[in-house]
Amino acid sequence: MAAPRPGFFRRLIWLFISPGRLMEELAEKPRVLFWMIFGSVAAILPFITRMPLYEEMLRRSIIASSEYMESFGIEMTPEMIEAGLPGAAVTGLAGAFIEAAARYALWALLFFILMRIMGGEGRFKAYLSVVVHAGIIPVLYNLMLIPVSMYSGSLHQTAALTSLASLASPEEMSPHLYGLLAGIDVFAIWRFAVMAIGFTTVSKLKKKQVYIATAVILIIHVAMIVYNMPMRLQLM
Repeated sequence: MAAPRPGFFRRLIWLFISPGRLMEELAEKPRVLFWMIFGSVAAILPFITRMPLYEEMLRRSIIASSEYMESFGIEMTPEMIEAGLPGAAVTGLAGAFIEAAARYALWALLFFILMRIMGGEGRFKAYLSVVVHAGIIPVLYNLMLIPVSMYSGSLHQTAALTSLASLASPEEMSPHLYGLLAGIDVFAIWRFAVMAIGFTTVSKLKKKQVYIATAVILIIHVAMIVYNMPMRLQLM
């Protein structure tokens, strides 16, 4: 008789104490749908629980957009902005949910193609399963962010609390340097490390090859944060 598959809580525990064992299980029996939905819901949970802060963030974004639209002769009054805020909140939450799910799929597709180019094996579903299970790590961050935001009065969307940027002030340095500090995030590095373990198991490539490839993608990810930081700071 086949040995019973590990259940929900066992796989969750393995993620933290034995990620290699978890990834061996996922390579043999990938699981995707629940974890993708779970991670996508968790991505918008801080916004839902801290709706006034989320609406204020949207308000600043809409005001910044309206100032740009004024150059084309399109004017939005404060009353129009406030009237459109509830609809913008619903649309924004739905968009954030879809974006989170799409981000899982795009990360998995990127690594699937990369590992295949390098001569690796494995189905796309196995790569996606690795990505969504590693996505439990940012879920923990989002859950931690909720009580922190109640104390600080901020959603901390410009830079993660677990990044080096939390020790610095954006007013005291260049936006790009602040972006570099924001990119050096403990939870992000942890997530990429878990993914590297999973991709090694799924692709059956040498550990060194996979770790180097994953590190390069992480560096590119940090570079994108650095590039986009000036625009993020404008919306603070």
